[in-house]
Amino acid sequence: MQDEKLLHMVEEEFTAILLHARDMLLRRAKAVHPDLQAPGYRVLALVIREDAQQQGLLAEKLRLDKATISRLVQNLESLGLVTRTQDPSDGRAQLVSATPLAHEKWKASGNTLRQELRRQLTEWEPSELQSFGELLHRLNISFDELA
Repeated sequence: MQDEKLLHMVEEEFTAILLHARDMLLRRAKAVHPDLQAPGYRVLALVIREDAQQQGLLAEKLRLDKATISRLVQNLESLGLVTRTQDPSDGRAQLVSATPLAHEKWKASGNTLRQELRRQLTEWEPSELQSFGELLHRLNISFDELA
């Protein structure tokens, strides 16, 4: 019975942290551009982290259909956050790349997010931070094994 209560507590806290993460993602998207929505932010995040990508690969990595990716990329392009160029290795495909403006805004929004997180954790003991980091790492590895 005690294990069930503990698991329920972890599930509740995990749900809460996911909701906070979603809110942080939306705030970061708005910091990049006021009209940027969460799905477009996910596309932008991928092309910033992994450099230029074909739209088909973006769809695959984000588990979205190609038509959705096409609309998201078109919206990002209209906001001045990405450009599309012909893929030199495949003339039929286009590469989606983040613009210098997107990189600049992304970096600034990430700095703000990191500052917020650090502010939340400043009163934690180093041993607590160490344990928390190790437990999060363990959880992330278990999620990676599911994929």
